[in-house]
Amino acid sequence: MKLPRIAAVATAVPRPRFSQDELLRLAGYQDPLRQGFFRRSGIEGRHLWVDPIRPRRDEGVDELAARFRAGALALGQEAVLRCLERARLTVQDLDFFATTTCTGRLCPSLDAHLIQALGMREDIQRVHVGDTGCSSAVVALQQAWNHLRAFPGHRALVLAVEVCSAAYSLDDSLETAVANAIFADGAGAALLATGEAGVAVVDHRTLFRSEHLPAMGFVFPGGRPRVVLSKEVRRIAPAMMGELADRLLKDHGLAREAIRFWVLHSAGRRVLERAATALGLSEADLAYSRDVLRRFGNLSSATILFVLEAILASGAPQPGDWGVMIALGPGFAAEGALLRW
Repeated sequence: MKLPRIAAVATAVPRPRFSQDELLRLAGYQDPLRQGFFRRSGIEGRHLWVDPIRPRRDEGVDELAARFRAGALALGQEAVLRCLERARLTVQDLDFFATTTCTGRLCPSLDAHLIQALGMREDIQRVHVGDTGCSSAVVALQQAWNHLRAFPGHRALVLAVEVCSAAYSLDDSLETAVANAIFADGAGAALLATGEAGVAVVDHRTLFRSEHLPAMGFVFPGGRPRVVLSKEVRRIAPAMMGELADRLLKDHGLAREAIRFWVLHSAGRRVLERAATALGLSEADLAYSRDVLRRFGNLSSATILFVLEAILASGAPQPGDWGVMIALGPGFAAEGALLRW
């Protein structure tokens, strides 16, 4: 059976871009510790679905929800259409559509809104992956992969959209300050098919550690989203990346040295540094993930598709090259895929 292949990847970000200094001023932190979260983040700037002329600190829950809806639909459509253009396909060619987000909720769900807005077929099969955080694009890729294994002639589209700026909070906690220093807005789309050109998705693996369930997620005091981001994530995440990679590679008789491209979620500067130690990676191995972090920040679930797009755009992959994709999310979970060009 032919393996599903990622035939095209595309991304989209809001037009407004803010430097870290601008966002620090907007957040209003005065103490050196919280200011350091912004200045030592490894991030130069972030794109946000925010009015650059009149950014506000006093939005209510309804205003945040409306901003999420507007941003998610606009960025989602842009990423989908750009991806289909690169694949030389139209929305009518799609048989399966998987969407994901963790920064807002819609009912009907995000996929339903985009099916209408983009004029997709009325018989398109679809799934929405919600509330799995930064790992959810890889979870959605798993669903598309499973669908294509069952229906080899189909074409599947995966879309991850995050409007993190519509899920912010302003309080005195350190984890809120960290979240406000790193998260950004954007969308990533990937077209998968069998028998097409592109990078093959050879296998998937999940590593779930429920003892770390409280380490990451959202709470909703008064209905307003507030990020939960324990400092333990910096310890948990790299170790789980290493363990997941080893399990995935062992199943296919591969060593870490066989992997040329590491498609790692740009979670943050320290997580990437510790992941490099856990996986035995060089600075060159981290270059794409670091560059995405520097240019865009942490775009939650969409981030992994930004990293993959950067690798594909570089022209560096050659036939036969191996890659490993790993993203992290609440649960605590590591989600991975083995790739081959």
